[in-house]
Amino acid sequence: MAFVDHSASVLVVAASREAAAPVLDYLFDQGIAFGFSRPSELAYATGRLDAIYRMAVVLDLGVGDRVRDAAQALSRELPCVLVSDTPVARREEFRAVLHTDTSPAELFDSVRGVLAGKATGSGLTGSTPAMRHVHRLIERVANKGTTVLLLGESGVGKEVAARDIHRRSGRQGDFVVVDCGALRDEALDAVLFGEPGPRSTGTGSGYFQMAEGGTLLLDEVADLSLACQARLLRVLEDGRYKRVGEPGTQARDVRIIAASRRNLVDVMETGAFRNDLFFQLAVFPIRLPPLRERIADMTALIEALGAGLPGGRPRFDAIAMARLKSYGWPGNIRELSNVIERLAILYPHETVDRGTLDAHLHPLDVALMTPESLPDGGQAPATQISAMALPSDGVDLRELVEHLEKRLIEQALDRNDRVVAHAARALGLRRTTLTEKLRRYGISSD
Repeated sequence: MAFVDHSASVLVVAASREAAAPVLDYLFDQGIAFGFSRPSELAYATGRLDAIYRMAVVLDLGVGDRVRDAAQALSRELPCVLVSDTPVARREEFRAVLHTDTSPAELFDSVRGVLAGKATGSGLTGSTPAMRHVHRLIERVANKGTTVLLLGESGVGKEVAARDIHRRSGRQGDFVVVDCGALRDEALDAVLFGEPGPRSTGTGSGYFQMAEGGTLLLDEVADLSLACQARLLRVLEDGRYKRVGEPGTQARDVRIIAASRRNLVDVMETGAFRNDLFFQLAVFPIRLPPLRERIADMTALIEALGAGLPGGRPRFDAIAMARLKSYGWPGNIRELSNVIERLAILYPHETVDRGTLDAHLHPLDVALMTPESLPDGGQAPATQISAMALPSDGVDLRELVEHLEKRLIEQALDRNDRVVAHAARALGLRRTTLTEKLRRYGISSD
């Protein structure tokens, strides 16, 4: 058995230790405790890995389905980062999916982000009282099979919470999401329960059969028609359902989780939602707080949401961070995630200031589409400089050159993990020359 380090935080899974050597070496250099396992060894530790490790890194390096299958099984027990050189189906099962050409530094960003998330989904990361309460409720109910009702504004992470409940439940079936607003009364039974003919979901199975042994998320359950509500209520009450065209009924082995952004009590008062269905669903309600109620989680959320993004997680100066905390976030975690990803693409590993952040808080703002609000877009430096125009009132050339030089030096250091030799190479300078400039400008390489 390879599981000998009981203080380890990260489990690395690969076909061989040789294949995993670069990752193991990098984790060691970064001071992160780890363990190693081959896929064949995982079965011996099933059910107790989460007591030893906080996450897993799985290396799928063109060795067939064996490692991928192990990764999918492991993702039910631990948050997983998958590194693969082939297209990945069901990416949502993994906390991050990275290509094999990802640098060790970017992989470390993903690992650090997942560890900061304390083994929960990115949107559930946080230690404010409101989130600690959510974590306790999820932990209590996850393995009980009880029907759960998730409530909260759009973008607060209701589907993330549902997936976390499914992962912790130990159920071996699939996690299936139903968009309740898309269900129609026509052929409803075929869509929900399946039928032998071609009108069902594509394989003859309805949503309940696809989720057999697993979890069915009824997303935006308030959008169900009254006819759909009646059919769902019958299944919840009887614990059985009947496929179209078949004589008998089948027992339901499906964990039901419902989610709604709307206040179901208000919807019931209008007559658009059945009282009896509400009480069937609200056995264990969990309210996910909006982002504005958990601003103290902002730093941890940025760390977790930025893990594994293309380009690299951006950094924020103190004024920009204050702006992130004072902004209203009407789109909640989803909006924050979009902002972080957009900035990671445009300003990888750079420090974002207040002005740059403000230009990207409102993605439909016309200013976002102007050249002034975007980075250089890959133009050669000489092309950018030749496009500059002298202001009508002149310019302090020395100050401008110094400002440009300091900015480029800071970027070169940030992009090269503050290693002076590598930054000097990126700037076309000798190491001693760059060291002198660092001293003159008071820039630290630490």
